[in-house]
Formats: sequence, C-alpha cells, structure tokens
Amino acid sequence: MNTFLSVVPSESKMALPRFRTKEGERVVDLRRIVYLSAKSNYTQFYMEDGEQVITSHSLNIYVELLEQYGFIRIHKSYLVNEYHLKSCRLRPDRALKLPNGSVIEVARRRYLELKKKVKSQRLTS
Repeated sequence: MNTFLSVVPSESKMALPRFRTKEGERVVDLRRIVYLSAKSNYTQFYMEDGEQVITSHSLNIYVELLEQYGFIRIHKSYLVNEYHLKSCRLRPDRALKLPNGSVIEVARRRYLELKKKVKSQRLTS
C-alpha cells in the first residue's frame, strides 16, 4: 500500500490521512487509529475495529504529521492516539495495555509524561 503524505481537514476538525490502495484512495478518520508501530522502513496502523494498514513510510514521517493532532510518541517504535488513552491502562512495568488487549512498551524517558496524560484523560472523561 502506498500513502499520500498529507493530512486533510474534516468537518469534525480531526484530520484524515489518505491511503492509496489497489481499490483506490481511502480516507481514514484519525479517531479510528489507536496506534502506529514502526516496522523497519514501514509503518503499521492499528485501527479501533482491529483493521491493520501497512504503509511504505517510516514512523518519523507520521510523527511529524500527526503529533499536532494529539498523537504521542511513547517509544521509538510507537505513536499512540491520545483520543484512546482514556481506555488504556498504564502498567508499572512501563507498558501500555490498549483497549484491544495489545501491550506495547513505553520508553523509560517518556513514562512519566504519558502517566500524566493518561491520568488527565481519565479525569476529563
């Protein structure tokens, strides 16, 4: 799958990444994305419905595009959507348990910042 390296505004004021697939262009609402994972020079998107999309761009490209829309770099290999933090559980062993049951590692230097964000998400929901 190839992707357009752009994010377009939507009516909900959340941006939508565009993916180019064999079937044509596809737009995804950012709120559907739970997290992104680096896979060498590729990035894998994990959606809230379990769908996974692999793109041919590195995670660093998406960090630059998506941090302004509430995505948080929690590890050199992971970018998490802040929108989904309220349903995540931060474990004492520096791991984040996601709503789908997946567990991803949190970098030592980013743990305290993420802990504050998780706590504030729960207080506001």
